[in-house]
Amino acid sequence: MLHSFEYGTYTDSPLVMDSLGNIFGTTSAGGTNGYGRIFELRPSGRNWIYSELYDFTGGKDGGTPLGGLVLDSTGNLYGTTAYYGSNSCSCGVVFEFTP
Repeated sequence: MLHSFEYGTYTDSPLVMDSLGNIFGTTSAGGTNGYGRIFELRPSGRNWIYSELYDFTGGKDGGTPLGGLVLDSTGNLYGTTAYYGSNSCSCGVVFEFTP
């Protein structure tokens, strides 16, 4: 096991790994605001160091990220959320995150 999340956090999206071996992913719930998060696991010897990189607010940044992340050649992460955003329908957003 690399990392265990708290109860009520859903880690059902694929992970992505950068050229340094760091693993990035999302949870569709949990985090400070309860709307999901972007996280990183960095290798450190035989262990992994967990970092919470971003907590979704359920506002214009969206909430409940689904579908995993895409990593570009410069290290930016892209993904989608299922809900919230700036539209009146709360239909989600496409986001970019730079770790």
